[in-house]
Amino acid sequence: MTPVVRRAAKPWSRNPTPGIAVLVVGIAAALFLGMTAAILFFPAFQDIDERISGAIRSVEAPGFVTIAEFFTTLGSGVVMASLTVVGVAVLLLKRWPAEAILLALTMAVGTTAGSVLKQLIDRARPGIEVARIPVPESYSFPSGHALAALLFFGILAFLAFVRAREVSVKFGGIVACTILALGVALSRVYLGVHFLGDVIASWLLGSALLTAFAGGYVWWVTRRE
Repeated sequence: MTPVVRRAAKPWSRNPTPGIAVLVVGIAAALFLGMTAAILFFPAFQDIDERISGAIRSVEAPGFVTIAEFFTTLGSGVVMASLTVVGVAVLLLKRWPAEAILLALTMAVGTTAGSVLKQLIDRARPGIEVARIPVPESYSFPSGHALAALLFFGILAFLAFVRAREVSVKFGGIVACTILALGVALSRVYLGVHFLGDVIASWLLGSALLTAFAGGYVWWVTRRE
């Protein structure tokens, strides 16, 4: 009878990935909580946020409004939900069920968390006098568009990194996804429906969620293998 050989689990000193993931989640979550507290309890921080947001809105250049409207439409709930459905379908057709679950779960949990936090934090949006598009009736903090775009394009960038074989595809996918997510986030400030703090908070929250779900995916895939 052949003896069963058990492999000892690698400690974090040899495999630092879990520790790094926990650290990133913790730092991002702590910064999000800190920004939330600053928005709620420190008028001086709110004033700085409003001034910087106003400076971003004041930039004028031909075509800027049209470009911003394109990006803000890209980050809308309908478009993000549609792209998520398409993305999950494509991943399933490629026989990547774990990746499909990762995308669907990240988007579902992340956008729900953002909606709940909007109601809890209850921050008013910038005034209608500065808005270049109709102001949504929902609250301002955190930005749902920025959060959804970061989660969606962040997962795509992660999958490009771990799944693509060619370095050019990895690099190109990450750059493209970063530009799209950043474009959606800044468009909300430029069009006057969000403050910069709303967007930064969304990215901090999204970074924590992305790292947590990506870490769970890596753990699951490694465990199966």
